[in-house]
Amino acid sequence: MFAGMSTSDGAVPTALDEAVGEVQHLVVDRLSPGDQLPSEAELAESIGVSRLTVREAIKVLAGRGLLEIARGRRAVVRPVQSDVLSDYLAIALRRDPRGLLELTAVRRALEVLSVGDAARLGTDAALLAVASAYEGMAGAAAALDGAVDGPLLERYHRSDMAFHAAVALASGNRMLALVLDSLASCLHESFAVSARGHFARGGTIDDDLGAHEQIAAAVRDRNAARAELLMRRHLDQSERDLRIAMRTAPARPASADPVSA
Repeated sequence: MFAGMSTSDGAVPTALDEAVGEVQHLVVDRLSPGDQLPSEAELAESIGVSRLTVREAIKVLAGRGLLEIARGRRAVVRPVQSDVLSDYLAIALRRDPRGLLELTAVRRALEVLSVGDAARLGTDAALLAVASAYEGMAGAAAALDGAVDGPLLERYHRSDMAFHAAVALASGNRMLALVLDSLASCLHESFAVSARGHFARGGTIDDDLGAHEQIAAAVRDRNAARAELLMRRHLDQSERDLRIAMRTAPARPASADPVSA
């Protein structure tokens, strides 16, 4: 099937390219998460390449997050996950922390969409999950008792991330939820930096919690237009806080890693 074809850079496909394409087709179109691949010998015979080439193809697809491999057993198809894209985005932020501002623009596009769909289309159970996630934020905020750093603030950030994840899931759009989930590690860094700017301008946790309370209430009331407006305002403020934090932050060594673990 690859005869006469070229790769995107114009090169003639190699045996490995062919094996990767054939095995990926098998994984995506014919197998389900949890299924095992056929043996290397069976794959090699069906594709017309060596077992070594099949083994390398499986490693390539494992690197893409499509397969799970372990010594002594056949490769297994993995469920669709966001960690591979998440790793790439985290690396991009390590190279240029200013990408946090670009991330906010992406969030504005995606999260305004997700909160509107959550209000319009979310099931009763999904909206209950959004309300529960907000209560988690409120509990984390109460535990802070005025602190602006440390493990308790980290707990609040994690609760904040859980709230936005619940809204995305409530939208019912699996692809949207998956994309937002891939941003998780970057969002963690964004929340931490934004909080520094928020506190630097005299803001409080109660201010931030209040913004989320209003969003949760609009979703609960199925008022999509208000939910979208409130989410946009919240993200606009987050961007302003990020800019304040970046202006006031001390210079860091080039080797510093801006992405939290």
